[in-house]
Amino acid sequence: MLIALTGLNFPAPLVGLIVLFLLLQFNIVSPEKLAPTSQILIKYLPLFFIPVGVGFISYISILTEHILLIGLLLTLLPLILLFCVGKLAAKGKYRD
Repeated sequence: MLIALTGLNFPAPLVGLIVLFLLLQFNIVSPEKLAPTSQILIKYLPLFFIPVGVGFISYISILTEHILLIGLLLTLLPLILLFCVGKLAAKGKYRD
């Protein structure tokens, strides 16, 4: 409803997470009030991974075809990012 009213082009789950974050950040909703609902969601959390597994299985031929590239990207990109963030953090550390 919020997306329809504002005309935002964001996925509804993302907007929901942002709204929940803001409600928690400004103490409009307390974490204690969310505990009962979150316990139920955590109990059934594995069910949310079924569509991902089905999608993974349906694209397994494409994934196996590009397994080397996927492996390199999943290994090298986090290392490059870690290196860059470390350099930036070290650069800002001595700024004071």
